[in-house]
Amino acid sequence: MVATSSDFGLVLDKGGIVRRVFIGGETLIGEDLRSWQGVEFVSTLTAESLPKFDLLLEGAKADQPPKWRQLNHLTDTDIDFPVAYAALPGSEPDTILLLGRDKRELMQLQQRLVQAQLTIEQDYERIRQVESRYRVLFETGTDALLIIAADTGKIIDANSASARLLQREPGELISRSLPTLIAPESLEVLSETLGLVRTKGGQKSVMLTLKADNRQIWLDALLFRSVSDTLILCRLRQQTATDSPDYPFNDALMGLYQRAGDAVVFTDKEGMILHANPAFQSLANIAMIERLSNANFADFLGRPSVDLNVMTSNAEQAGRLSIYGTTIRTEFGSQIPVEISTTYLADQNPPGFAFLIRDVSRLEASRQSAGAVSSEAVEHVIELVGSTPLKELVRGTTDVVEKLCIETAIRLTNNNRAAAAEMLGLSRQSLYVKLRRYGLVDSEE
Repeated sequence: MVATSSDFGLVLDKGGIVRRVFIGGETLIGEDLRSWQGVEFVSTLTAESLPKFDLLLEGAKADQPPKWRQLNHLTDTDIDFPVAYAALPGSEPDTILLLGRDKRELMQLQQRLVQAQLTIEQDYERIRQVESRYRVLFETGTDALLIIAADTGKIIDANSASARLLQREPGELISRSLPTLIAPESLEVLSETLGLVRTKGGQKSVMLTLKADNRQIWLDALLFRSVSDTLILCRLRQQTATDSPDYPFNDALMGLYQRAGDAVVFTDKEGMILHANPAFQSLANIAMIERLSNANFADFLGRPSVDLNVMTSNAEQAGRLSIYGTTIRTEFGSQIPVEISTTYLADQNPPGFAFLIRDVSRLEASRQSAGAVSSEAVEHVIELVGSTPLKELVRGTTDVVEKLCIETAIRLTNNNRAAAAEMLGLSRQSLYVKLRRYGLVDSEE
């Protein structure tokens, strides 16, 4: 009976002690069940199974038709051992026969079903969150956006900005074909552009004329996939006075910024770097762009506080500073001679500066190789040898070099003597003394 109707059977005495264990057929739990023999049956059950076990015993003692009830057994792991039991009066007096069916496979299936349901609900919640974020970005953005089907050209979605640009309600644009909004003379170039995007991917830009009022707009088309659908994201832009019929001016300017051989750096008024192009990363040997986050442009200059102060103060007064010679200090400590043009961006919010930096290391090398001392200067020094003591000859040469350095510093700082003194590593008082010595100040000063 045990083999045909259940997986195993237990005989309990009137005290609830397991006296005999019958294993029906092949089972993987035989050895575990043998260990129950001589053990109080209720000690193997979980707390929530005790009331159900009492109902089993009452039904068996009252000789009622057996009902299958699931009881859970304690195990050494965190997973209970579920068994469906039916209780019958035993063949011996004061005994109960429990027929058990292993429900672990059913429990595993139920757990998988619950897990699958939870996964579906989590995926659904995630999809709802993504949809919510998408709608917020799509609707609150200032760009006029359309999403069209790549194969039919029908508009699948349109935001409020595109509806305002096209002077229609958003609902009127859905399921409408994009070519119906475009003037006949622009249909061919629109078809060519969308065809290129479909076949080659990437982003393409084209100028179109609207059918309703003959206004000219730019359309930027970008191909993307959404599950099994191939779609095209279209960004619509009003034509401005600076736009070229052949290429958007903003795109050309961004292309120049990204691909220019000269380094470009934008900062705020304190010199904190806001933007820097790849050429500056290469010039300063910066591997990761994150290195420039919260970095000051002065940290990369040969004379940090002096150079930045001279360039920004002159640019802020005159609007720009054409050429300023200094060096760029790389990430590894080496210095590269450069020429920097500075522009004050008063219309930027907040105002700041733009620096155009050109590497002149090759030019400096060619200048040095060309010979710093002319033949006339050499002949003049040779003529003085023998007629002038060496000490006076060296002193006179030093005075000439010192005067030249002071004049250069005054010129570079636009006659800012405090900055010039800092550049030369002198105190202001020492600089004024040398200025008077070489006659570089008016007598009234």
